[in-house]
Amino acid sequence: MKIERFTFIDISFIAIVHIAGIIGIRFLPEYFLKASFVSILIPLGLYFYRASLKKKEWAPILIVYVITFFSEWIGVNYGWLFGSYIYGNSLGFKIGGVPILIGLNWVLLALVSRQISSKLISNKWLVIFVSAILMVLIDLIIEPLSANLDFWYWKMGEIPFSNYRDWFLVAVLNQCLLSFVKANNKMFIWSLGYVRILVVFFASFYI
Repeated sequence: MKIERFTFIDISFIAIVHIAGIIGIRFLPEYFLKASFVSILIPLGLYFYRASLKKKEWAPILIVYVITFFSEWIGVNYGWLFGSYIYGNSLGFKIGGVPILIGLNWVLLALVSRQISSKLISNKWLVIFVSAILMVLIDLIIEPLSANLDFWYWKMGEIPFSNYRDWFLVAVLNQCLLSFVKANNKMFIWSLGYVRILVVFFASFYI
């Protein structure tokens, strides 16, 4: 499959940012953890720039942000979703205990997961299910590292099953909303490349 030039440029740049993050967090965590927002804003900004979204497609994306932020707010303040947890300071400014950045992270993961699934599967309901599963699998990699990276902390010290259950349910809702956003074939390799970088980035902290 042909790789677009912009995909190579973007993914290379995102990879450099994450490699710098791996090195920086290991040797200067007090500085690099505070810059974690860069690893979300840069890929998301590039995605929006390259995806050529139509005006009507921004509405479901905005709704995904609002729903996921509110879901996190319920989780942090009441423990009714995901479990009992609090956010650290690495993800930046918070409203009601929830980083404003976390909703953007949900949006990015939902978009790239859908791009990958839509390319491989034609059934729209199966796309929703597989995309949600992919999002949960990414969370499975991140969760054990969350405290070490000062992302979030589980009050009981263990990751509850409810976290993955509710992640899946919220992800399914996200994917239902994103079914109104047309999959863009040119973003498949881009999305696949980004997910690979994400996996390598977090996997490096298990070593």
